[in-house]
Amino acid sequence: MKGKRVIFLSASSFFLSYFSRVTWSIVAPLSALKTTTTEDSIIFALFFVGYILVQIPSGMLADSISVNRLLFLSLLGVGITSFISATVPLIMVEYIMSFLMGFSAGWIYPITVKLLSISFDGKDLPTAMSIYSIAWPLSIVASGIIIPFLALTFGWEFSFYFISALSVILGISALVYLPSLKLSKNIIKFKGVVRDRNSIYISIGGFLFYLTYWVLVLYLYKYLLGVFRNEYVAGVIYSFTALTGIFSTILAGYIIKSLGVKRTFLLFISLYSISLLLFSFSKNVIIIGTDALALGFFRFIITPTSSTAVAVIGGKERSGSVTGFANFFWQSSGIVGSIIAPLLINLFTYTYLWTFVGVLSFLSLIFYYKLKFMRDYL
Repeated sequence: MKGKRVIFLSASSFFLSYFSRVTWSIVAPLSALKTTTTEDSIIFALFFVGYILVQIPSGMLADSISVNRLLFLSLLGVGITSFISATVPLIMVEYIMSFLMGFSAGWIYPITVKLLSISFDGKDLPTAMSIYSIAWPLSIVASGIIIPFLALTFGWEFSFYFISALSVILGISALVYLPSLKLSKNIIKFKGVVRDRNSIYISIGGFLFYLTYWVLVLYLYKYLLGVFRNEYVAGVIYSFTALTGIFSTILAGYIIKSLGVKRTFLLFISLYSISLLLFSFSKNVIIIGTDALALGFFRFIITPTSSTAVAVIGGKERSGSVTGFANFFWQSSGIVGSIIAPLLINLFTYTYLWTFVGVLSFLSLIFYYKLKFMRDYL
């Protein structure tokens, strides 16, 4: 029961951190602010600035402070900033709240990976990570369905009210139901994390891979809206990029134990990259929908694989620090993507955008290939 509580609350918090992150990408065309592409990019970038600023300190603190309290404070911050975003609809307020929301949500991933890494051992770890990681594709599917429904039925503000209420409920639950963990009293030396070659390879490879992911998440809905001219069709196909990911994430634990972390990275990032390139060359709803389903299946096997990799690289004592270090680079890609994507869209077309990120995804394989693990099943 303790293990189930850890997975459920960790996964629910992880879900919320991504749901809150992609909300504006869907709400923007429906909001009263009627923001431009440039203003949207600033909002996206500010979220990621706040998010990455706390990655390294949150990882270090997760290795030395009771994580249930840290998780409570993080979720409370997401709840407060979401409420203000909905209540005060001014562009400058959205800028500030986006930064603070990212600052609050940024603690969740290092904290929850730390929770799982010290709660599960051996081959149970990839299985726990795969169940936990269902939250990622589920958040994208849910956002493509829930956010347009709330925005069109009740008003765009209710998407943020929903996030606010859920954040407070989860935060209180984490404080009450998560165990107070006995953490190592050893001082974690950050230079040891930085000098670890696996930490560097997983960070750089992840930066390139997640750059392609964030460009897709932040700009796909607007692209689909332009192609199909229908909010609901665009939302459904947007959710397709994660729908099959729910099933592939469940399978990921078995795949990782069968192929190993490194081979899982190499195989499924290759297939994901091909899907991205194919995505560039059609505006047919059936072809785009089918490719979106395939892309989602391949993409979301990488999430639990990444979480398993950083947990093993860091071990029980340093898993928070390694996760924070790697995730600093992974999420920095969101800022870079927010800058590069509108430039490519304005100078060329979305076709060049999807082709560009497909090539970047292939380049990430160089760094994943360099990973070396001591355990046979990894």
